[in-house]
Amino acid sequence: MRKLNLKDYMVTKKVQNPADPMGEPIEAVYPYHVKDTILNLMFAPGLRLSGAELVKQNVLAIKLETCKGDEITLEDAEYDRVKQAIDAFAGFARHDVELVERINNAEVVEVETKK
Repeated sequence: MRKLNLKDYMVTKKVQNPADPMGEPIEAVYPYHVKDTILNLMFAPGLRLSGAELVKQNVLAIKLETCKGDEITLEDAEYDRVKQAIDAFAGFARHDVELVERINNAEVVEVETKK
């Protein structure tokens, strides 16, 4: 099993200053919505999901959407689905580095079986 950090983080971007549209860009800080980004990647058209795979992907998406905490524990097969989605996507930008590192380096956790 893997533990995945879903907590949003802040990113800095250069944007045009609305008060001075012809002037120099300014730096703006925005929240990076981790959970929403993962959900979008899981349904990217490039994955070419079949009907059955789409249903399985949606089950995992519901699990992610309903997670109330900042971390979620995923079964190996669930983690593999998320990992495949980021591996298949092309077009990441610098602000996506932390997300990709979180997924690639998700902590392996041992689960105790109940007796």
